[in-house]
Amino acid sequence: MKKNKINVDLLLKNERSTIDRLDSIIMNALMERFAVTNKIGLIKAKNDIETYDSDRESEQIKKLEKMVKDSDLDIDFVKKIMKLITSESKNRHKKLKEKK
Repeated sequence: MKKNKINVDLLLKNERSTIDRLDSIIMNALMERFAVTNKIGLIKAKNDIETYDSDRESEQIKKLEKMVKDSDLDIDFVKKIMKLITSESKNRHKKLKEKK
């Protein structure tokens, strides 16, 4: 029984290491994404363009639906994540617009 416990612990350690690596990738991708959306926010602020683009947001949701269609990801979960990310982007854009 002890040998099996060691094997399970090792398997968990390996899988958690993978999760840690993936979390780093996700965080780095978010940092890069927000750096780009800040640039977009500056462009919008300088050119007096509305922060919200409903057509763009709808387009992105359709792309995500296609992307996750054949996966085990729940599309409602994906939409919630994207809504959170886009809400943060819009908030940042508004703040940049207020600064100008």
